[in-house]
Amino acid sequence: MAAIPGGEALHTLVGLALSYGITELRKPEGLAVSLLEEAGTGERTLTRFTTDKVDAGVRAARKKAAESGAERVAVCWDGKLSGPDGDFRAVMTLAQERGQPSSLVFAQRYSFDGAQVEVIGAPGYAGDRKTLFP
Repeated sequence: MAAIPGGEALHTLVGLALSYGITELRKPEGLAVSLLEEAGTGERTLTRFTTDKVDAGVRAARKKAAESGAERVAVCWDGKLSGPDGDFRAVMTLAQERGQPSSLVFAQRYSFDGAQVEVIGAPGYAGDRKTLFP
């Protein structure tokens, strides 16, 4: 992830968030929108947002991230990635560390093979979005 904005610590948190998302997809209840917060000491906390709609969960996670005193945050959810080859299911992660002007979006494509989750390719950087921090 050398050419991608953000430092090594943020990239590590993104990798953890994407791995967590894939692992949660394998559970019967699936992946709830989740917020990972990381303090400057490296201590991490996880908050899950159980809502009827993914958008509501992402809004709630963004709000909590904005109120957070964490050094870096990552919001993770089960979403869709659209591209020239069509639409794909993907674990999406919106992440930011303090001092960055915007948040960064990452995605890990996957498919279901029966009851199994199959990861497709490597995680990808999908651009930047509005800041998570005020």
